Amino acid sequence: DQVANTASVSGAHLKAFKKSAWRPVTLKPLRALSRGDGGCQVHNQEATQLAGALSCDILSLEPPYNQRQYGANYHVLETIARYDSPVLTGTTGMREYQRSDFCKHRKVGSAFEEIIRRARARHILISYNDEGLLPVAELQQLLALRGRPASFKTSHSRFKADSGRVYKRAATTEYIHYVQVTTPAEGEP
Repeated sequence: DQVANTASVSGAHLKAFKKSAWRPVTLKPLRALSRGDGGCQVHNQEATQLAGALSCDILSLEPPYNQRQYGANYHVLETIARYDSPVLTGTTGMREYQRSDFCKHRKVGSAFEEIIRRARARHILISYNDEGLLPVAELQQLLALRGRPASFKTSHSRFKADSGRVYKRAATTEYIHYVQVTTPAEGEP
């Protein structure tokens, strides 16, 4: 993003090139991945399905918290990661993308419940702020399905993509929701 010609996310390209967008792009491989000895795995799969398929010590999740779809905001990065040539649509030239249930008022609760119930992990951490579609208390209730939940919070100044917009609040509270899993995942003995 140091050379991206965007206001903040890849879904908001600027009409005129800003100075930093003219700098060269340098892609550097992650050492652990390039050596092949880092124990890393990369998956491109629906998170709720993957959480039930893999076993791990710590499952750390950072799902979208509002209606803005990641696919719309990061479609250029998706194209780089897939290394493909998708058919682009619309005025801004976006690729088709899967719409997340975490971004839908009516489905966010069931999306969280599904991933929490399926997770085959000893610990679950979820980063989610107080402006999320799912209220903090409901997320804690869902984590209680797997153990005794806790949360840690910190306040952050609100990100402002443009100076002309009036915001209701100057800060947002970011939570790390945690549960040490004491009950088996859905489908486990």
